[in-house]
Amino acid sequence: MFNLLKYEFIKKYKLISITLISALVLNLYLLTRGIAGSSSFLLLFPLVLSVLYVSDVIRTYSDDLNKKSGYMLFMTPNSGYKIIMSKLAAAVIEGIGMLFIYFLFILINGAFIIYQTRRYVDINEVMNDINTLLSGNIGINLGHVFVFLFAVLVFVIGFIVTVYTAMTIRKSIFSEIKFGGFLSFIIFIGLNWALTYVSGEFYSIVSPQYNSFVNVTTVSASELLVIMFPVIAVSIIQSIILTLCSGYLLEKKINL
Repeated sequence: MFNLLKYEFIKKYKLISITLISALVLNLYLLTRGIAGSSSFLLLFPLVLSVLYVSDVIRTYSDDLNKKSGYMLFMTPNSGYKIIMSKLAAAVIEGIGMLFIYFLFILINGAFIIYQTRRYVDINEVMNDINTLLSGNIGINLGHVFVFLFAVLVFVIGFIVTVYTAMTIRKSIFSEIKFGGFLSFIIFIGLNWALTYVSGEFYSIVSPQYNSFVNVTTVSASELLVIMFPVIAVSIIQSIILTLCSGYLLEKKINL
């Protein structure tokens, strides 16, 4: 399992390094544009990074299923379960790393904004100052931000696992069918619709606050986590079930 994880990150280290260096250079440039540039970076960086993250994770799995490099992976003495779980673990680690990097950028840009408004920065009070800044401007704090980002990460992982499952079905059950790609796409759409419906129904039953939840400023970060927990739990369970299904298909039905 560790070797498979190491293999995943060896394939990605150049892209990750280029992305981080580019982000740092862009942030430094936008800092020269003042508070507006810094704020723009904090808003746009997670959106761009999320798109790059999802596309890279999906592309990597697609390459393993459809290119010769992937053929060598499936010829190793590793079960389909280990292969798909290593890919999911790599995606989770990469996602958590993204959150950590974004946290560092929040600190850097938050300190810069505070300096621009006050002309001094107390390093020991940066976190409190950022919380005060957020509370004063948009009525939230860092706790709300990270609960939201964590929930988004869980949902994105669930989406990725659904894509993995549809691609695995295409290369296993539908590998000899003329319109296998189209059928697997229909299954992907159906899975997402069904999972969204089940999540919504479960969420509304377990959390009475769901229908009345409009503004995060009315709840604390811990209350926001409690409110979102049911749908986060459903997404995690969904990811586990679909990962096991993909592992079974890779182990028993894969046709390279």
